[in-house]
Amino acid sequence: KNHQPHNIWFVSDLHLGHNRDFILKPRGYATVEEAYQHTFQMMHQYIGPDDIVFNLGDMVIGAKEKTMEYANRLVNFPCKAQYFIWGNHNAGAKALYDDCRQQLGLLADDVDITPLNIPGTPFTFLGDRANITINGVNCVLDHFPLASWEGMSDSYMLHGHCHRNMKDDKALRRLDLSWEWMKRPVNWDEIHTELKDRKFNPVDHHGKPEANAEFFETK
Repeated sequence: KNHQPHNIWFVSDLHLGHNRDFILKPRGYATVEEAYQHTFQMMHQYIGPDDIVFNLGDMVIGAKEKTMEYANRLVNFPCKAQYFIWGNHNAGAKALYDDCRQQLGLLADDVDITPLNIPGTPFTFLGDRANITINGVNCVLDHFPLASWEGMSDSYMLHGHCHRNMKDDKALRRLDLSWEWMKRPVNWDEIHTELKDRKFNPVDHHGKPEANAEFFETK
């Protein structure tokens, strides 16, 4: 096990069950099964039973029987807690969400409720976006990258979706955690090391205390 107790990990865009070359080949996988086996091998190698996982969306593709096997294995992954952000491929996750909501007898089908924990599992649906604080650092979690966010001068914007294809703007404390980056879970310490020394360069008054003061004085 390559972990310490209570580590915090991030995964995004696992795309389990996605049988397309544009997903498999950049990751070095020949088949869906190879991708599936390697993904869980890496998760078990790095993530321990006392650890916390943030899953930033697109964990499985579709809601077929085999894909739902993958999804259920993820939901029941042996960790302390796993928090899930909706992505843009939600069929399998939505099936689990709807089943959970039905089991709990929660309101009408057209009402989304988050956070929502799947009973008996460490898995919790957080919704489309979440704000968390880790060791005093504020983080905005979303499947999609944001160009501007609250407190962006000293907070982190963590996302997936782009599969490491979007240019990394070194003037922003924003990071794409898609599986293509390391092909394994990414630890909070690695994220903090990557972002902590970036010098935020705002294009407007946001993030500049002196500019904020001037802005409000002139309004």
